[in-house]
Amino acid sequence: MITQSLLDITQQDTQLKRVSTHRGGEYHGPCPFCGGKDRFRVQPERDFWTCRQCGLHGDLVAYLVESGRMTKAEAYNARHGGAVPLRGSKTAQLTPPTPEVATPPGKAWQARAWEFVYHCQAALWDDIGKRALAWLRKRGLSDTAIQTGGLGYNSADTWEDRETWGLQGELDKNGKPKRVWLPRGVTIPWFVGPDLWRVNIRRPVGDPKYIGPAGWGNALYNADDLRTDRPAVLVEGELDALTLDALRGIITPCATGSVGGARRARWIAKLALCPVVLVAFDADQAGEDARRYWLKVLPNGRYWRPFWGDANAMHNGGVNLRAWVDAGLRGSHATRHA
Repeated sequence: MITQSLLDITQQDTQLKRVSTHRGGEYHGPCPFCGGKDRFRVQPERDFWTCRQCGLHGDLVAYLVESGRMTKAEAYNARHGGAVPLRGSKTAQLTPPTPEVATPPGKAWQARAWEFVYHCQAALWDDIGKRALAWLRKRGLSDTAIQTGGLGYNSADTWEDRETWGLQGELDKNGKPKRVWLPRGVTIPWFVGPDLWRVNIRRPVGDPKYIGPAGWGNALYNADDLRTDRPAVLVEGELDALTLDALRGIITPCATGSVGGARRARWIAKLALCPVVLVAFDADQAGEDARRYWLKVLPNGRYWRPFWGDANAMHNGGVNLRAWVDAGLRGSHATRHA
């Protein structure tokens, strides 16, 4: 049994400030895992924490595992009422995470994910998906880009047993079995080779905007198209990469899915083989922090910030993305900044 509270333990690793009384109180501060300034959120009454930069999140037990105080085996015991001794934190140094090995989800997860993707692809082009398809077109995506990306539409929130996805059963804080949530929204599959690594779902409302079935693998969106003779443009969102789809003959657009995503040796190595990588994350502080990470690990990385927002926002604002990319590739402004 764990006697310390989520707030007590997180405050051992970072300085938190109470900023809201909503949902029993919310605290903000630097992330103890990626160092993102004021991106770490803790809601003690909900037993929930998250970082809006690196994307890590969970409950108290998940935090203990991430911070090195508890192994996954010990976490299982803790969730079932077992006594577990806590070790000291490993999060004292606020440094970018070391690249890890990237592995796809298991066969059972992929089998269910493929079924889900096929169903949603058919729905997008059916009557039930008309509004979602119109929204994608309004965002500036061509039908070719939508079909190339394999986008689809999940018409209603559904919950499925974890076992259906090949995941080990878990209990929530109320002792009830956790389920896999498939929210309503536009589905975006992530393919690498023959494997399906992830299915991100763009929700029409709610925070976070993007969420997908648990158990996905940390991949690089559009990694298969990277070539040693073609520059790449690295962005955060899949819709930004699809917006740049028309420029595939000039560059390869790739997305990390979040500011902390794709930080794995496999993807870093593939990007490092390109002639140049324009690191073009969103024009905000989180994007700046992500750019600094990638410029440190990519010797061929070049700083290339959007004029505002992201690639999709610029496109919808009338910016000529071909000219924007060409300028970056010419190197007139694309300089390295750590």
